Formats: sequence, C-alpha cells, structure tokens
Amino acid sequence: MQESMNPSELKIRLGEWDVNRKTEFYDFIETGVKKIIIHDQFYSGTLTNDIAIIVLEDSVDFSKHPHINPVCLPHSHSDFMNRHCHVTGWGKDAFGNDGDFQFILKEVEVPVWGNKGCESALRKTRLGVNYKLDDGMLCAGGEEGKDACKGDGGGPLVCPGNDGSLELAGLVSWGIGCGESGIPGVYVNIPYYMDWITEILQTVR
Repeated sequence: MQESMNPSELKIRLGEWDVNRKTEFYDFIETGVKKIIIHDQFYSGTLTNDIAIIVLEDSVDFSKHPHINPVCLPHSHSDFMNRHCHVTGWGKDAFGNDGDFQFILKEVEVPVWGNKGCESALRKTRLGVNYKLDDGMLCAGGEEGKDACKGDGGGPLVCPGNDGSLELAGLVSWGIGCGESGIPGVYVNIPYYMDWITEILQTVR
C-alpha cells in the first residue's frame, strides 16, 4: 500500500465475486474510506510489518447481506502450523507473463508451514543462506500450482476454527514465484500483530 495514499481515493467493495459484472445474484456493498492506519514500522524494502487497518465510512449491517460475513480475529497465541487453510483473490493464475488476472474470485487450500521450515526453504532460493524470516511473517503453500500470486496482495488466509468459524491467520504479502513445489508463499502473521490491531481498534471505535 502506498504510504501517501489518500482515503478519499479509495472505495471498499464487500461481497464482490465477478469483477466484470456490475450486477450479480447477490448485490455487493460499496463504501468509502474514513481512515488508513499503516503500521508505523512498515518497510517496503523487505515488506516487514506489511499491515494496515482501513476504517470504513459506513457501518455494515450483515443481517441484510447474508452472503457477506466478517472473519474472526485470532488470539495472539494462536498457532496455525500444519493446518490446511484457504486463500482467496483475483490475482494471476500463474507467475509472470504466463499468468492471467481472474475475473471471478478464486479460492485454494494451502498448508501452513512452521517458520523454521519456511526459512530453510526460502534460503534455497535467490534469497540466500543467510536469509532470516521475520517473526511477523507466516508461510503457507509450497504445493505445485496452488498458491496466491501477483494481484492477490492483502488477500485473506483463513483457517477453520474448532467451533466451525473462520479465523484470519494471514494476509498475502510476498513470494518467490507462484505455486512452486517446496517454496511456500509469505503472509502477514496476524496473531503476531494482534496486540497492535487491538490497540488501533480501541482508538477508532
């Protein structure tokens, strides 16, 4: 996200499915942005602290829009390692010039890695043997042809909770290629940032 972005330049659309159509079976909601709160230690060079909170201009009545549901936030101690979770987006279906952006929302199941295993896998790439994975990052994927890709940035990685709810485990951040075997994609580690998220939410309510 551009650090100088003006909230008035953005529109938030909830319940979107097919970006090529203005009318769908279930209507989407569109609202403006009141405020953008970017993590004060965000660094674009390494995508460290790659997280922001967007405050909507209008509240959302979910009872009137049953196809739109908020995702649950995890606890700061939540551990999603070895869980099979889902990532969604309209990004490319392959890396580079071979990939096409999608018009209809796509979803793929990906396994969550432990950070040590992820760091070891990433050290085998162009990042080199001295690469250190930041604690604020989480890895998922590593299965051929199943991954987030360019255009999916900021998209949710959700995991099923024990009670059947969906918890936000991560946000698409970066990767080495897309959908390569043995190389997971890197996400923002939401449990790591829960103290920051809670603090911000208390100031905007």
